[in-house]
Parts: sequence; C-alpha cells; structure tokens
Amino acid sequence: MKSKKIIYILLPFVLVNSFSCKDGDEYRVDDEFALYVARFEEEALKRGMNLNLKSSGLIMEFADLDDDKAGLCHYENPIRIEIDREYWKNTSGRASTDFMREDLIFHELGHGILGRKHINTTLANGDWKSMMCGGTKVDNRPWNINYRGFRREYYINELFKESTPAPELTSLTFTEDTTGFQSKVFLSFDSEKKEDMGWNVANTDSYSISIDNKRMKFVSGINLSYLILANTSVDVLSDFMYEISLECQPVNTGDQYGIVFGSSDDSGNDVDFFSIANTKKMYMGNRRWYSFFTELNISAIKENTENKLTVMKKNGMLYYFVNDVYVYCSESELNTAGSQFGFIVPARGVLWLNNFRVKTKGTDRSKIGAIQFSDFETRLVPVENLGKVKN
Repeated sequence: MKSKKIIYILLPFVLVNSFSCKDGDEYRVDDEFALYVARFEEEALKRGMNLNLKSSGLIMEFADLDDDKAGLCHYENPIRIEIDREYWKNTSGRASTDFMREDLIFHELGHGILGRKHINTTLANGDWKSMMCGGTKVDNRPWNINYRGFRREYYINELFKESTPAPELTSLTFTEDTTGFQSKVFLSFDSEKKEDMGWNVANTDSYSISIDNKRMKFVSGINLSYLILANTSVDVLSDFMYEISLECQPVNTGDQYGIVFGSSDDSGNDVDFFSIANTKKMYMGNRRWYSFFTELNISAIKENTENKLTVMKKNGMLYYFVNDVYVYCSESELNTAGSQFGFIVPARGVLWLNNFRVKTKGTDRSKIGAIQFSDFETRLVPVENLGKVKN
C-alpha cells in the first residue's frame, strides 16, 4: 500500500489477507495498469522467471481506498489488487508519473506474485534498501524511494532477488575529484552594495530583505514557501559547485529550507532543490516531480543554527554536502539550459544567508566578480511547500 496524498509523501504499505471463491485463473486488469503488469513480466523474464499472469490469473482494479492507501493487495485466488482512484489521478501529468505508478504496481505485485513482505532496512547512505519498504513507520519517515536512474535498476533487481548488493554510488565514501572549480559568482552580504548583496533591499507586505550583521535576512509574510532565484550566467547544464550558508527560523520545526537551481521557467517548476529541516532531515528533488525523491536522516545537520549546503554537479550527477560532509549523490533532472541559482524560505519563515558562491571549471580568476550586477535579474516565486512531511 502507498499513500494517495499529493503532499509529497508516501505512507505505509498494508498487506491484507482475504478469501473468495473466484475462478483461480481469472484475469481482469484495468487498461490503465496493463502496461505496468507487462513490464513486471518482462523484468521477471530478464531474471529467469517466466510469468504469464493472463494464464495464472490476476485481478487489478480501481477502488476508493481509505486511510491514505494508494494500493492494496488481497490474498485471494487469484490475487486481487486495488489501486486508489484518487492517487492515480493525482500523479498524472508530472515528470514522475510513469516511475511512481510503476513503483506502486511493482510493489503490490511483489506482495501478491512474489510473496515479498515488507523490509524496512536502509543502505549505507540512508536510502531504503527495497521498494518493499512499508508497514509500521520507522522514525516517522515517509516511504519515498529515489526510484530513478541507477537506483531504479537496483530496486527492480532487489525486488526479484533480495540479496542484490547495494550500488556502489550508495556508499558514503566520496571519490570524485573536486579540484579545478573556481569562483564565478560570490556574494558576501557584508553591505547593501549590489556587489555584496545581489538582491535588492526591500520591505513589502509579502516579504522583506535586509542586511543583518553581515548576512542577508529574508522574512516571509505569506503562507507559501518562496523560491528566491537569481540569474548568475552559470549554465546549470554545465559542471558547477554551488554553496551557501543558511540559518532558518521556521514556523514549524519540520519546515524545509535550502537551495535551488535550474532554468528560467517563471513557474519555478524547472528547478532541482536540496533542502533540510531543523529536525536533521534532508530532502532532494525536482519541482516537476510529484514528490521529493527521498527523506534522509543526516547527523551533520546542525539544529537551529547556520548550516553550509554544497552541491557539486559533475557529468550529470549531483553530489550533496552538509557542513562539508558528503551525504548523498543523485542524478540531476534538469535538461533545459538555464542559469538560475537561489534559495528556499518556508512559509512565514525567517532565513539568514551568508557567502553565496557559485564555482565553475576553469574560471579565469582575474575575472572573479566580473558579473554585471545591473543584469543580476532576480525573481521571487511563491510555491506550495516542498515535500512537507505529514505527521
């Protein structure tokens, strides 16, 4: 079972035993699910398992499930799986639609066809070990898995063979070369001068921007999160290193704040984000997706004080650091050229920034600070909270 909520979370799976007197080989699968059932059989065949569910029987149908369930497996003969109608509708039209629906269907078929039970252990980097995670919650953590890129192949392998070894990139041993990056843009926030500040000092009904003890202070006055973006002339499709120190005073302890980077899409949707909360939780994702990729517990996060967040993009991979400690890697979802870098402020939160820096490969050190701040275009985009955790 998975959650049907659209508030960026997945909730526990539920396994239900029930019985009926249906024909054991009855096959009735809604057309919406047929593609994913066929994929499941194809993935099984790749791994030496010849399934023919049309012959052996399967019922998969829409239902209006209760208690935030997205799917429910009934151990009947044949296996009967219900998929929540609202969840299916809510996941449509997103960059993540196909992956999230496949994850849901494969999970339920894992229960019903493969006999898999819930497994709630984690890998070295904190990723859930299996797409079969679920049941009783662990540390109140949502069941989001980063089901994409190299992890998708791993999770499918593990689904069919529980002893599948963890991918090398889930190790917390960092082996990438970080040399060769030099500052392209640097804002110190030491004064209200444009070359120090970047963003204009402002005081409006919706927000205020000021200098507070050599840090930028942003105070939100609305009930939505803000994405505060600036055009830096650094292409987000290139290799770069982006770092900034942030301290946040949120309304709710679990509210997220962090950094964003992406294209100039006015909706603020075509951006990757890297956020944390004062509960020592970390999230990463892309605004075009239905949910954040996963939630991690990160001991390097300092509660209620300043944290330095760094992301290095190299060969399409993003490497994440908290207070100079390497914590995770994941593929970037950006495929459109752009030059927007910025930060996230939670609804009605107060956030302080220090030392905004973007580095690129092979930057001419004599031209550091040569960005024309008259062309330093900025945008403030109110958005729904990024992956706020449901209690």
